[in-house]
Amino acid sequence: MKNIFYISVIGLGLLMGSCADFLDRQPLSDLSVATYWKSEQDLKTWNAAMYDGLQSTLRTNWFDWGEVRAGGYAARGTGYDINLLGNSLTSSSGSTSWSNLYNTIYRANAAIKNIPLSGLGSTVTNPYIGQAYTMRALMYFYAIRVWGDVPMITEPMEDVATQQIYYSRSSISDIKNLMLSDIEKALTAFGPSSDLTTASKFYLNRGAALALKMDILMWFKDYDNALVVGNDLLTNYKYALAPHSNYIGQFLDPTTSNEMIFNLSWSYEEDGNGFGYAQRIASGSNTIMYHPSEAIFRTLVERKKEDIRTIAIMDTLWLSTFINPTEMTTETYASAYAGTYGNAAGFQIKCPKFVPYLATANSGKGGYAYANNGEDNTKMPIYRLADILLLKAEALTLKTTPDLAGAIKIVNDIRTRAGYTKLANIVDYPTSDTILNLILDERRIELWAEGKIWFDLVRNDKVKEYLDPIYKAADPLSAGFVIGVEKPSPDFVGGYGRMLWPLNQDVFKKNPEMKGKQNQPYDE
Repeated sequence: MKNIFYISVIGLGLLMGSCADFLDRQPLSDLSVATYWKSEQDLKTWNAAMYDGLQSTLRTNWFDWGEVRAGGYAARGTGYDINLLGNSLTSSSGSTSWSNLYNTIYRANAAIKNIPLSGLGSTVTNPYIGQAYTMRALMYFYAIRVWGDVPMITEPMEDVATQQIYYSRSSISDIKNLMLSDIEKALTAFGPSSDLTTASKFYLNRGAALALKMDILMWFKDYDNALVVGNDLLTNYKYALAPHSNYIGQFLDPTTSNEMIFNLSWSYEEDGNGFGYAQRIASGSNTIMYHPSEAIFRTLVERKKEDIRTIAIMDTLWLSTFINPTEMTTETYASAYAGTYGNAAGFQIKCPKFVPYLATANSGKGGYAYANNGEDNTKMPIYRLADILLLKAEALTLKTTPDLAGAIKIVNDIRTRAGYTKLANIVDYPTSDTILNLILDERRIELWAEGKIWFDLVRNDKVKEYLDPIYKAADPLSAGFVIGVEKPSPDFVGGYGRMLWPLNQDVFKKNPEMKGKQNQPYDE
């Protein structure tokens, strides 16, 4: 994720503030076909509220669920969560709640049930139906990756406060079938399209549905079918990698980028408060909670002279005005942390003058003016083409008959686009496992702060391998990342133990069906 949180958001946000209030006041039982769902404006309003739910779900969870646990960050300031960094979660941790996620599911359920009954005709209704099915699949995909078995609810509920009370946990297998079925229904509703690059990046569309389907198939290690979907997306819809000369441009203005597939929009003026970037990694008003770990910093030092992602990552983390990239050494990390180069709270590094569209972004300082905690906007990528390409490389590596050369070529294409001239070769990566690690390392750099890396490690059973050296470097007597508890279901991906998040304590207070069904080793 690169320098995107202070750019203004268009159109979509204008509906969301008033719509969220409307839905909070209006019980779903009152929103029948007879009283609502009568015009396309009704559909637009409900659709905006569904995206409002997505915003609320991912505002800080994109980082807590998908980034900070994976070993790429270190504590900064006073607001960090040591339990997240150390994977010692508890059932009272803030991001354990699934209430926003299920509120989004309920809104999707209501749309799926009521829009076909509106009588507005398929030309009007199909785009909204497609978005509702895709959104429900996306929410359940987050749910099973975070908590494992979760309640599977497909009907709109009468009372938002008690809507989980009669539901217990469903199997991941059943939810997998629902997600893939929802995507097929979404694809039917969206219909064919030869050029998805012209579609809005802030609404789910056919490209987003295909990207999600590939992601789901990769999660369940169905590599052959994932390749079929990925190749369709890569060859038939005119997506293309952003050029090196405008790498940052895809984040600043995704609407003009052929690489972006689907982005989450947030406007603090319309949506209230700011997005989670400023709180977590890039604040103009407070000490940031997290900055790159020393291991990541050393990786960037090695790439500093040519890889544009070095600048993008460092600048995202409020590393501006104190250190020039040419000064980056292994000693710089400790010096910056200690405040040698200025305010230690910033831990900053300049944007270089040789990237003019970056260098002029902050009144000539060479860096960026970061938004205050409550004032950051964002256009966060959920799916973009580089993500899909690297998933394809992973599938080529792990399928029954591997194509290791094809996987390495994709990694090299991603590196070349970024300006990094050190290319991988089969001599240095002779096995599927070494190439898989190469891909995961490249995904960490390319998709920095996009909520991906923790799920990458879990999907490939790599959590312990990657985290053990970190824990043991901090404490030679550490046992590393301990995995030793029985899986919640036979089809759960990855190890168990503290791999999954605990269910929030409120679940057990509100829903007697969930008693005794906490993820282990957590307490209810």
